[in-house]
Amino acid sequence: MSRSWTLAAAALLVASMMMSPAAAFYSSKGPVVELTGSNLKDKVKSAGVMLVEFYAPWCGHCQALKPAWEQAAKALKGIVAVGAADCDAHKEVAGEFRVQGFPTIKLLYVDNAGGSVKSVDYNGGRTAKELVTFALDKAKALALKRLGEKPDSGSGGSRGGGGGGGGGGSDSGFYQGTDVVVLTDDNFKSQVVKSDDLWLVEMYAPWCGHCKALKPAWIEAAGELQGKVKVGAVDCTAHQAVCQEYGVQGYPTIKFFGQNKRSPEDYQGGRDVGSIVAFGNNKFAAMVPPPEPVELTSADVFGKECVGDASGAKAKRLCILAFLPNLLDSKAAGRNRYIKTLKGLAEAYKDKPYSYLWVEGGAQPGLEANFDVGGFGYPAVVAFNPADKKYTVCKSAFELAHVKDWMEAMRMGGTGAVPLHGSLATPAKLAPWDGQDAKEEAVDEFSLDDILNEEL
Repeated sequence: MSRSWTLAAAALLVASMMMSPAAAFYSSKGPVVELTGSNLKDKVKSAGVMLVEFYAPWCGHCQALKPAWEQAAKALKGIVAVGAADCDAHKEVAGEFRVQGFPTIKLLYVDNAGGSVKSVDYNGGRTAKELVTFALDKAKALALKRLGEKPDSGSGGSRGGGGGGGGGGSDSGFYQGTDVVVLTDDNFKSQVVKSDDLWLVEMYAPWCGHCKALKPAWIEAAGELQGKVKVGAVDCTAHQAVCQEYGVQGYPTIKFFGQNKRSPEDYQGGRDVGSIVAFGNNKFAAMVPPPEPVELTSADVFGKECVGDASGAKAKRLCILAFLPNLLDSKAAGRNRYIKTLKGLAEAYKDKPYSYLWVEGGAQPGLEANFDVGGFGYPAVVAFNPADKKYTVCKSAFELAHVKDWMEAMRMGGTGAVPLHGSLATPAKLAPWDGQDAKEEAVDEFSLDDILNEEL
């Protein structure tokens, strides 16, 4: 065998490999729609909404994503179309949609007004569940928008979501479409400086290697800190005024804007999710007062403080309910000691989405039956999870140290939560406690003479 023949055969083999169609990567018989420069827009317009992966067959990350992508496509079949475009074979597609790395994931949809194809960048996780959740959330938001309704998302958008751009002209910003709030010279004062919220702000440059390394942790931390500390980012290459005002000399620079927005604190902690979230939680806990224990006097109180209600109050992750002894037994001083213990517990866990309620034992029999308490006396303390309708009962003495030990064991999954007994009862309407000792009912006195002198 000649050397020239061997080289020619090798060259032919390489050429044939390079010319292999995208179908070799995703089967033409599978759930993933094969997209090309000539059919992409027609396929999207036919589907209405399509989750698209822009990939290269040689890309290791694309190969790792492939099983999850196919799994997501199967799950979304008939609901949201899922496609893939080989950008090695169809470079015009990569150029039109500003694809700068592989894999790039976008949700493409048809603009009702003009009929053009628009896109939303995806920057979330790479599991099938995360991909499916993103696609469904965005499809729902699009449908609501067409009804003239606002989607149920905050200012930062849903995780992995974001705003749309024109066909091929998508919002491809560094943090666009994530829980990180994109801050600019125009909105920084209104969003951050003039707000009462706590803020963690990263000041970065898109080309900065350390900023790119921080990006996944910053996005995840933004989701973890929702409702406590807002997480934002300023691109200093595009919005120089803000970065100059705060003396940014290197990237990334992270600042915490607390109550005094004029003097932000430099963040010097770790660049991992755990460190960022711990810092934010500590700042939130230090500045937010603990929730007050509330007397359970009605269904409205129970809805607002525990299970959520029609007014928009959200269910708590955990509700601590204390059924206290009768006022005749504990007196006002004893009841106040029990409530003080609840206050100590609220202080210890004030950074957690918990609520604390109390009621006199026997006053809410339906709830006591739900939690199987009351039979062994009062006080009885219950931790109730409204989401999964499970509860656990504290078997320790109702003293702060013991109850905290019980809480820690419960949080670690060691107290054996059990399902609610029956359907959750509707609390009865009660008169609130006036803070005084109970008034003992006077008993009418009678004379023995009245009995002894009765005529038989």
